[in-house]
Amino acid sequence: MSLGDRLAELADAGSTVDQIKGAPAGWEPGVKYEADGSKIVTLPPSPALADESGWADAVRGLGVDVPDGYRVRLVEAKYDPAAWHRDAEGADAVTRAIWRYRFIVEVAPARIDVAELLASVKRRRKPAAPSNIAAGYVYAVGDMQLGKSDHDGSAGTVRRFYDSLDAAVTRYKALRKLGRCGPVTLLVAGDCIEGVTSQGGNLIARNDLTLTEMVRVYRRLLADEVAAFAELGDAVTVAVVPGNHDEAIRTGNQMSSRYDDSWAIEGASQVADVMAAKGYEVGWIFPGRDEMHLTIDMAGTRVGLLHGHQTRGKMQNWLAAKAMSRDAIGTADVVISGHYHHLRLEQMGPTTWLQTGAMDGGSVWWAHKGGLDSPPAAITLITAGGLWSGLEIV
Repeated sequence: MSLGDRLAELADAGSTVDQIKGAPAGWEPGVKYEADGSKIVTLPPSPALADESGWADAVRGLGVDVPDGYRVRLVEAKYDPAAWHRDAEGADAVTRAIWRYRFIVEVAPARIDVAELLASVKRRRKPAAPSNIAAGYVYAVGDMQLGKSDHDGSAGTVRRFYDSLDAAVTRYKALRKLGRCGPVTLLVAGDCIEGVTSQGGNLIARNDLTLTEMVRVYRRLLADEVAAFAELGDAVTVAVVPGNHDEAIRTGNQMSSRYDDSWAIEGASQVADVMAAKGYEVGWIFPGRDEMHLTIDMAGTRVGLLHGHQTRGKMQNWLAAKAMSRDAIGTADVVISGHYHHLRLEQMGPTTWLQTGAMDGGSVWWAHKGGLDSPPAAITLITAGGLWSGLEIV
């Protein structure tokens, strides 16, 4: 034994219990593979790592691959100012400040080059000039229920109708002057009259018009509406569907005729005859025999029209069934309905469902049940090329 070794032996304090010379529990170097494909990497003691590039080099030094599209993210770091460390196998142990690191190798989130994004905004081309295909102007009215006496009764409904019609015509003139629309489509979404069949005829005593008076007022209102637009010179098309209150006859509160046997259809048919006799060139569209809905083209946008009672409040399911049965309304770009007396807009994938509000004065029965009357809401919009825009309540 050399003198130096003997001196070291004499100077040694003489520990009797071995010290912990490995990594602290939980910090053993290694790789843990997660079910989602990521890897948790714990490094051996190392000097400070400055940045993500250094992290990746250290992880690769442990034999862990960092594929393209992945990143190394720091999970945890601990600083030990006096760790027991041996630089090489057989070398003397020393105390030295070290870092212990834990990383995760995971899919890197998409990164956007902000400078390039801003440059692309500056390079944006101006929108193409509008095509020469004139967009369509749509005016949809539903649930007038003429003859219903609740609140301000039929007189209030007539006033609201003409106020709405004036607003719709004024808007159309303004849009036409700007070159934004041309042909007009007038939609009547059913329940034009209160009728005498609802609730098994129990509401007849509450009506403020007789059945013939209801139909007479309805067809005269419709005639004024059609003439107001037809006299402006552009093409006018009128589409009408039946509602539940318009049903011509029921037996025991059950419909006992065809589905198209409707005062809404008959009243409009009379107006069509009068308009033709006066020389107005107006197109008319009604559902087919025993049908309750229709689908038409409005300047390249497919629009479906129904009253809405047949859906039982499940419009999406109803349209899905129509699509499966190859009915045109099941693939409409826009579906317009009424019946539920409040405005509603809902997008169902590529299809937009627009529900008009009612033009009547509200419902005393509904108020007594704790319901709230919604504001009246006929609607106007613009259609073209499978799209719609410019929704406005009138």
